[in-house]
Amino acid sequence: MKLWDLYRGRDFHIEPTLNRIREAVKYVGDPQISYPTILVGGTNGKGSSCAFLERILREHGYRTGWFVSPHLVEENERWRIDGVPIDDHSLEGYVKELRKVFERFNLTYFESATLIALLYFRDRGVDVAVMEVGMGGRWDATKVSDPILVGITNVERDHTRWLGKTVEEIAEDKLHLYVRGRPLVLGSSRYPLYPKSIEMGISESFVAGYDYLYSGSTVGGRSYLDHYAFRDVKLESMELGLLGKWQIDNSAFALTLASLFTDLDPEKTAKALSSTRWEGRMEVVREEPLLILDGSHNPSAVNKVIKEVKRLFPRIKFLFTGLLDKEWELSMRAIRRHTDSILLVQVNHHRGEPVSNLYKKALELGFREVEVLESPSSVWKFSEDLCAIGSLYLIGEIKEAFADTVI
Repeated sequence: MKLWDLYRGRDFHIEPTLNRIREAVKYVGDPQISYPTILVGGTNGKGSSCAFLERILREHGYRTGWFVSPHLVEENERWRIDGVPIDDHSLEGYVKELRKVFERFNLTYFESATLIALLYFRDRGVDVAVMEVGMGGRWDATKVSDPILVGITNVERDHTRWLGKTVEEIAEDKLHLYVRGRPLVLGSSRYPLYPKSIEMGISESFVAGYDYLYSGSTVGGRSYLDHYAFRDVKLESMELGLLGKWQIDNSAFALTLASLFTDLDPEKTAKALSSTRWEGRMEVVREEPLLILDGSHNPSAVNKVIKEVKRLFPRIKFLFTGLLDKEWELSMRAIRRHTDSILLVQVNHHRGEPVSNLYKKALELGFREVEVLESPSSVWKFSEDLCAIGSLYLIGEIKEAFADTVI
């Protein structure tokens, strides 16, 4: 039995607190003290930043643990050693061994996943763990990892039900990831993240555009970090393995975290940046016809992706879906600003917005061409260039369907 199977169909009234996971971690012997952890949060870009960071550290000879949230297809993706997901036998063993602990402390799914990560990384003797925050910061279970370094990519509106209705409230929540006396890297100097950190009395921060400087470009569908400077680290002309101009920000952010942890070798760093891969983020999974998958789901991220994809591939079409608890109407408006054609599909998940509602809104927004696909698997038989966006669940279902689809 995997963890997802154990929690399937179990609804919890989630009380925001760190008490449950802290007590559980202490009960199993505080595994997090066995290795240093770098914790990465933020609204957008934390997954890609973790991918760059983990690859940089691994290329420099460190045995890495990597905790990912959420998974796309297989739950095993959440726990990785040197980039390789946990095998079924090991995962099922941890679930069996820890089941009574989950129940004893009434842990949520994400808390249980975090507990497995802490133990798995200790048992496999990692040199450093890269932990991706699940949501927010104040009450996120990953805080129990006791990080030596914390990074926050940026702040936008997302998870407003839990984190606050305004970006100021969301920024404050995320800044609670900070551990006093330990470095904090901020991937944006924009309001409200950096100003809010000053207001909260955070002094050990390194901020993009102030403490580390960089510039980059996108040429011919490829992204480059042209210049990077932080302290005595200076890098030039680094090709990035991830597509999209915002990956310039993410790579520089990851470099800053990495350089605070270890000395960077230019050749190893260049190799790491160019070989970084991250599923479901501007991921090209087919070139003819073009198929791009991106899991962006909040309006800000969707708008950035649509704008960039349309710039690189002017004739591309967009497949969209929405989730019940997301501001999908605003995301659809962002798509409409760049095109009057849209394809819609409903994901096979209880959080998926009914496609009838998506269709109705598309007509209200003035899309002249609105097509509804039968299922995400239909993408593999679509004969035109396409970018799928709006939900990681959608990306996961498209990928899962690939093995069973005759193209």
